[in-house]
Amino acid sequence: MSTPIAFSTNGNAAAFTVATGRGFQYGDGVFRTVLKFDGRIIDFDAQLLRLRDDAARLGIRIEEAGLAQLRDEVILVTAATETGAIKLVLTRRDGGRGYRSASGEADRHILLYAAPKYPSEYWSDGIVAAMSTIVIAQQPALAGVKHLNRLEQVLAYQAAPADAEEVILCDVGGHVICGGRSNLFCVIGGVLTTPDLSQAGVHGHMRDKVLRLASELGIRTRVAPIPRRHFAAADEVFVTNSLIGIWPLKRVDSRSWRTPGEVTSRLAQALAHPVLA
Repeated sequence: MSTPIAFSTNGNAAAFTVATGRGFQYGDGVFRTVLKFDGRIIDFDAQLLRLRDDAARLGIRIEEAGLAQLRDEVILVTAATETGAIKLVLTRRDGGRGYRSASGEADRHILLYAAPKYPSEYWSDGIVAAMSTIVIAQQPALAGVKHLNRLEQVLAYQAAPADAEEVILCDVGGHVICGGRSNLFCVIGGVLTTPDLSQAGVHGHMRDKVLRLASELGIRTRVAPIPRRHFAAADEVFVTNSLIGIWPLKRVDSRSWRTPGEVTSRLAQALAHPVLA
């Protein structure tokens, strides 16, 4: 994403306010990225609820009326765009200096971008990824929350090889946690396994969607820590997020997989996510 096509703050489309806000100064806020494709905002209501729940983890309140306002504002801001990437941001309403804040009210921000485009083979044949040297911090108070501090991901991408479309991050114990912009799934011993995110990582909407879909398809699932050696021994690996849906991993450093694997194919076919090619 680069320059937004359109934006608004609290329904005001004339400006996007960041410079004096707590989101800019302290990362005191949360966000979610939503895909609009062929006029339809995919999983819109579920994404709004995930945004609200993340904000609540930081003590930022948005009532049902505010969530309804945000929904209406998104529809207005994106009305002229058939396909695009929508970034929904909630920040704590209280400017000025100081970490302590008496406010728990939310400011609503919307940024609309052109949808990214990728080679279509990323969905069919998979992508190249690299294990990052950046270790993702363990912080149970923030684990799962898509908060505004993404510096670990920024550093990981800066250090990534040029041919890597994604980076894979581990925690201090050597457990694989996530991709830089994605959740991670491995097929290990016939069981679809995704990392436990109780200590680190982001709880993505697409992660939940894939787990539910797997259950509907009769695919066994497990949420558990994944040591790096188990990741390397997995039969299939793929990553997910709300823009791409599912991308198989065909190579991570020197480890290669035949792609797409059987489980990955079944899930991708059932998911039927748009291909942004």
